[in-house]
Amino acid sequence: MSFANTIYLVLVLALVPILWWGHRRRKNVGHTQVGLHKNVTAKPIIGWIILATITLMWIGFCIAMAGPRQTMFSDTQTAEARDIVIMVDTSGSMTTALQLKDQQDFVQTGAPGQSGAPAQPGTPAPTNSQSDQKTPTRANAARMGVQMFVEQRKGDRMALLLFDDQVYEACLFTFSQNILEKKVPLIDQYQGGGTNFDGPNDNNPNSKIGAIQGAIDFFKANGQSKSRVLIMVTDGEDSISDKRFGELAQQIKDLDIHMYTLGVGESWTQGQMVDLRKFTEAVGGKVFIVGNAQALNDGFAEINRIEKSKIVVERLIDYKPLYWLVLIPVAGLLMIFLFACMLVREED
Repeated sequence: MSFANTIYLVLVLALVPILWWGHRRRKNVGHTQVGLHKNVTAKPIIGWIILATITLMWIGFCIAMAGPRQTMFSDTQTAEARDIVIMVDTSGSMTTALQLKDQQDFVQTGAPGQSGAPAQPGTPAPTNSQSDQKTPTRANAARMGVQMFVEQRKGDRMALLLFDDQVYEACLFTFSQNILEKKVPLIDQYQGGGTNFDGPNDNNPNSKIGAIQGAIDFFKANGQSKSRVLIMVTDGEDSISDKRFGELAQQIKDLDIHMYTLGVGESWTQGQMVDLRKFTEAVGGKVFIVGNAQALNDGFAEINRIEKSKIVVERLIDYKPLYWLVLIPVAGLLMIFLFACMLVREED
């Protein structure tokens, strides 16, 4: 048995000063004669009953408020699943307004070209519409891409990590799509600082653990499946030093992590050879541009073809509340207390 709120058990100790103070207040009353007591029937046991019931009721209420419960576990089970880490860029550059129409349409409709004529990747957005006043951002596009991905991941264990110059755990590995979907809005609500792909590195001894190393460490600490997938969602605006490039690539290969990058922003479509693209392709991964719904679906289908592996799952069913087992005797003590009070005659 365990307690949901053990802090309430501390209230039991409050009985000690209360009872001590009550005892100190009792004083002997002297009289010149005792004849006036001859008609008073003494029942000292009633007083002790009242004191005992009050004490036991207080203890019972404290235990009930602490929430006694029985932990119920299911049997150990095995499941076929992939371990998928979704690593999303929340740095300051992700708040930049989208400049490409296909990516704007993707945020607004979930697929490019649905708000008008089909747009080709890299088509600049018009500049004379009222919608420009509320142009969606790269973070909005990242959120939509992750949401689209999560909706197709039934049966996989997923985790959501956010990063800027360091890594934040938004959601640990879970089979529940509902739990992860509740965390997805954090992607475009949180605004961080700079971007850190390769930290820690020799060029900046004070740099924190970056996105790639953070994902690798997370797999090592929390992963179970041998089928590991890393999804990086970012605008790619950071460099990777040559030394860390080789070190990180070797770790990715050693753990057999399948890496995919979802690119947001115009850097991925303007012929720039972003360092993260180089890295993704060097470890055998692929880059997909957010805004091309067909390309995203093709990429997600490729991930579906990655073979699942067995993992051991111990599922916690529920907590069985036991407070009612305490309140039933407390109710009985309350009846005894009220009956004892009726037998006591108080005179001024």
